[in-house]
Amino acid sequence: MREKKVQEETTLPEVGSKTIGNIYQKMVGEVEDYAIILLDLDGRIQNWNKGAEKIKQYSESEAVGMSFKMFYLPADRAAHIPEQMLEQAKSLGRAIHEGWRLRKDGTRFWGSITLTALHDDGGGIIGFSKVTRDLTEKKAAEDSLRSYTASLEKTNVELRKSEERYHRMIAEIQDYAIILLNEKGDIQNWNAGAQKIKGYAANEIVGRNFRIFYLPEDQQVGLPERLIAEAARHGRAMHEGWRVKSDGARFWGNIVITALHNDAGEVIGFSKVTRDLTERKLAEEKQQKYRLELEAQNRELERFAYVASHDLQEPLRKIRTFIDVIGNDLHDEVLVRRMFDKINLSAERMSALINAILNYSRLEREDKQEESIDLNELLRGVLDDFEVNIMEKNATVTSGQLPSIQGNELQIGQVFSNIIGNALKFSAQKPEIKISGKVVRSEQVSNWHPSLKNGKYVEIVFADNGIGFEQKYASQIFILFQRLHGKQAFSGTGIGLALCKRIMENHGGFISAWSEPGQGARFYIYFPA
Repeated sequence: MREKKVQEETTLPEVGSKTIGNIYQKMVGEVEDYAIILLDLDGRIQNWNKGAEKIKQYSESEAVGMSFKMFYLPADRAAHIPEQMLEQAKSLGRAIHEGWRLRKDGTRFWGSITLTALHDDGGGIIGFSKVTRDLTEKKAAEDSLRSYTASLEKTNVELRKSEERYHRMIAEIQDYAIILLNEKGDIQNWNAGAQKIKGYAANEIVGRNFRIFYLPEDQQVGLPERLIAEAARHGRAMHEGWRVKSDGARFWGNIVITALHNDAGEVIGFSKVTRDLTERKLAEEKQQKYRLELEAQNRELERFAYVASHDLQEPLRKIRTFIDVIGNDLHDEVLVRRMFDKINLSAERMSALINAILNYSRLEREDKQEESIDLNELLRGVLDDFEVNIMEKNATVTSGQLPSIQGNELQIGQVFSNIIGNALKFSAQKPEIKISGKVVRSEQVSNWHPSLKNGKYVEIVFADNGIGFEQKYASQIFILFQRLHGKQAFSGTGIGLALCKRIMENHGGFISAWSEPGQGARFYIYFPA
């Protein structure tokens, strides 16, 4: 019984081994997703499964006995790839490779190949197993992904380059200040144009609010906040006005603020583009000033025409009348002498008018070269000219210490002379004239002229105790040929104060007056300090 049992134990495995081998061959033969073939030592095909037929399109009868080199591209065969695979499998036991392979119809597929050496019981190589998988779809997907990735990388590189070029372009632009603001108006970046126009370096300004560029009065009324609110509502806000540089100097800025949005349409910040149009603004103001000057000159020409037809005609009419009187009674010596005196007075009036007109018109053509003027010495010279008049009227003229100024001495002398002459002319019984001077700031002057620049000025005040005038006529007295009193009451041409006004304008200053009837008058003149 023991012998029988041993015999069964030795025979059953042999039968089982054959059964397992058959099953294994059957399994391999039925596999369709892999080409599993057996090669001899020279690489000739020994068997063929369904997967091989499906992938490579050859039937078993067509393939068995052929060299596995027929699946390789001509270039790979020329490079001896198949032979190298066999040698690698011999030496290392296995060779793995991926590459393009050929089907029967000449089309290509991407094959993943594992070539494994097979050994006998003595360890000698008796052949090779070759397992091939068709990874064409995977290869196509990988190639597509690789191409897409490469395309994305290229696009990203181009975008980075474009962004760098854009930022570089923005950073290098010098004619425009181009800055980025967050939703609160805080500055996020700074380009060369911003530094050139506004004067700040990037490390001085980034992080601060853009309202710093606005004038104090604009900040007080909330102009910066209104502009970004308008941009947030309407997408853009535009404005022109005076802005402030880092050193406090002003420039005329043209500003465009544009709202920036995220994908949800929410405002995430603002771009702000500023252009310095100071030169254009000054040119426009100069042109406007020139236009106003032309209009003023035209009005003066009209007044000249009026004078020519009235004031100058009046002494001529008198002269003709007096001549007619003489002609009617040449033998009356007393009458003739009296008429000649009247003719002489009329001629003198005409001469005075003509000289006054010439002096007024000559101001524009005179040399405006300025010099340092000691107003104390200038005043002494003017008072010397009025010495007789002052004595006759028993007038007193007092003056404090006056500052020096830059100007045309002859013209400033005319101003002093006209104002003092008027004070003596329109005087009370005993004229009193007080002259004082000091340096003031423009904001300290209540009647400051809006066309003048702000800053320091030399103020000279002439106060008298004369007959005065109603304050509503304070501007009229500086108009050419405008008189508040008749020629019979007070002599004069009506040009003196107009001449003062023109001279002060020539010196970048102005003249004004304050008075009440019977309370005297005060004349204020202002020179740039």
